[in-house]
Amino acid sequence: MDKASDAAQSAKESIQAGGQQVKAKAQGAVDALKDATGTK
Repeated sequence: MDKASDAAQSAKESIQAGGQQVKAKAQGAVDALKDATGTK
């Protein structure tokens, strides 16, 4: 049972890390657009 919960925890952490990367990329794209259009 421990292995199953460890695997679930690892999967959860991977998903959260992936979500953080996506958020950071989206924020970077928004910032680039703002720079391009001159709005801050």
